[in-house]
Amino acid sequence: ESIKTVLTSPENRILIKRMLIKCADISNPCRPMEQCIEWAGRISEEYFAQTDEEKRQGLPVVMPVFDRNTCSIPKSQISFIDYFITDMFDAWDAFADLPNLMQNLDNNFKYWKGLDERKLRSLRPPPE
Repeated sequence: ESIKTVLTSPENRILIKRMLIKCADISNPCRPMEQCIEWAGRISEEYFAQTDEEKRQGLPVVMPVFDRNTCSIPKSQISFIDYFITDMFDAWDAFADLPNLMQNLDNNFKYWKGLDERKLRSLRPPPE
């Protein structure tokens, strides 16, 4: 009933659509783990390339944390989840009940924390 009330206003519908687009844009930590890891690697590589190019051209480095020589991908993912994802998806879960997404988020956060606790900076642990 409360969802119907929220959706009756055209302004609310527009706001919800905008929020859904934003969530879709940054939802990688809510994907199944293998997809999350794959896309974290792709996104990191894009940022590494940007930082490399800024350095090559002598420009100010916009995201110094994405220096490929010093970056910890697990730390970057943990920070991203803490700063952007958790509160936003907690709110969506309360609104729309998203247990699969929330479980993926929890699994992925634990994965990145585990790598970070082992002082690893890569996408995956080394082969045993």
